[in-house]
This record gives sequence, structure tokens and C-alpha cells, in this order.
Amino acid sequence: MTNTSTPTTQNWTTIYDHPEKVRSKYITVDGYRTHYREAGSASSRPLVLVHGANIQVGLGSDRWFPTLIPLGEHFHVFAIDELGGGETEPPRGIDDIGHVGVRADHVLAFIEALGVGPVHLLGQSQGAWIATYVALRRPDLVAELILVDSASLALPAGGVGAKGVDIKYSDAFVPGTMVRSGLETTREGMRRWLSTMTYDASILPDPFLDRCAELGTRWMPIWEAPWAKFWADGGKRNVEQYEVDGAHISEHLARLTKHPLVIWGNNSVKGLDNGVSLYKRMPGAEFYVFDKANHFLWIDRWRDFNSLVRWFLTRNG
Repeated sequence: MTNTSTPTTQNWTTIYDHPEKVRSKYITVDGYRTHYREAGSASSRPLVLVHGANIQVGLGSDRWFPTLIPLGEHFHVFAIDELGGGETEPPRGIDDIGHVGVRADHVLAFIEALGVGPVHLLGQSQGAWIATYVALRRPDLVAELILVDSASLALPAGGVGAKGVDIKYSDAFVPGTMVRSGLETTREGMRRWLSTMTYDASILPDPFLDRCAELGTRWMPIWEAPWAKFWADGGKRNVEQYEVDGAHISEHLARLTKHPLVIWGNNSVKGLDNGVSLYKRMPGAEFYVFDKANHFLWIDRWRDFNSLVRWFLTRNG
């Protein structure tokens, strides 16, 4: 199904406009001081939001700025800052910064530490890989599963050099890597960075861009050396990070005990065909496509995205 209405920022409710509706908290997970944002009532069903790569800029749960409060009206929402981003510590082994498997084990431990499971689990991009990993390793912790625009799930190298990935996305990185080039930690520099992942970057609010710049100023020096080293083997480690038990995670999708909702952007730089291919590999999955939506489709189509998530998670009562 494809939704084609026009995106708008009118009347959106963000964590910057209404900070009193979001709680900033810390919890110790595997020895890491882990930050997360929480919204909604403890009497509501728990929903954990798992963000994608925080490459170099360290952008964690802030990316859910138009999602946390609206979903918090219906769910008890937890949005984690993964290792190496937001207000959470980097991994102890700094060479593991950015490694999706290391982050996945941390997210799994976070859900265990919350003690509220089973949880609805929503992951975007690499976060969808992580959500799927959790659902495979610990299906008892997962009630429903939503996977958003994830080349990490669909492609062995996470989209690096893959067919269907938009050249405007690939060209933003040092060739053959996910080392972002030309990053500037200013408001407009962050808008340019995010323009490759949003349908219309002009809608991004200044407080969000300023927060991105703040995080980039803090995290880019930490990421610089280990992230370049991560790619020094020609991408071998990149391929291996997406494997579970020696095979790319997509080889295990038939073992999922949950029937996920897969959401994709019709204008995604990760390629709509890759989303279709992923959907077909998951028995019982449902597929929804938003028009006028790029990789960060929950921002591009915030109102419709929030409504779809609510519908999917509450339709059975």
C-alpha cells in the first residue's frame, strides 16, 4: 500500500516544543551509563524505538523528535541512545564504535534491564537490523515488530556499493566506506548532511539542527580514528557485522516468530526495490510505502507515520 498525501509540519508536536512531555533518564546496561528518552504512561503498552547508525555525528534518540510525544499518547515509549551517540558512552573497545552487532547486544540488554517486556519494537535502518536481531535471539521479549527502511536487513554490505542505492547517498561518503565526507557542525551543515536522507530538508526545525551540530562537535573527534580504521580492511568487517551465526541476517528471516510491518519510502535513497525484496523474504510480513518520503520517512511523513504505527500496534485490541 502507498500513501500519497502531502507532508506538512503544521501542528506537529516535537520534543523541543514540549520538553515537559518527555523524560530524560539513565540506566546502567552492561556497565554502560545509557541514556534514553521516555514518554507516555507506565500503564500503557511498552514501545522501544531503536535508531539507525549515528555515524560520526552521534545522532541518537533526538531523531525521533516528531514521534516520541505523539506515540507517547498511546504507548509507554522508550527511545534509547545507542553506544557512541547521544548521551550514552562509547563502547569500551573503541574500535567497535558503530559496530551494529555490538550495539545490538547493548540494546537487547537495555530491554532486559527495563523489565517491561515483551515490548513492541520499532527499528529504523541499522536499528531495524538490531530489532530483528533481538527478535531472533529473544522472541520472548518482542510483542510486535516494525522495520523501517533498512538496507542493513536487505543487503549484505548494508547498502555500500549496492544496486538501487541512490548515488546522491553513496557520493556523500568516502568511496567504499560509510565515512562521511565534508561534515560541518553548523546548522546549515547539518541540514546539508540530512538532505540526503529527508525528502525536503527545509522542514527540519532549527532546534533539531542545532542539536545535531552540538552532538557532532562532541562525537566527531571520538569517531574519527576508529571509524576510519573500521574500513581499513576494504569492507570485510562491514560485511561481517551484519552476519548472525555466520550468515547475513536476511538468511534467518524465515525463523522470525513475529510477522513484521515493513515501512519504506518511495523516494528512499536506499532503493524501494530493496524494500520489496526484503518484504518478500519474510513470511506473513506486511508492507507499506510512503510517497514523498526518503530514508528518514518518520520525519518526512510524521503524521501519517505515527498514525500507521498506532494502527498496526493496536488493531488487535
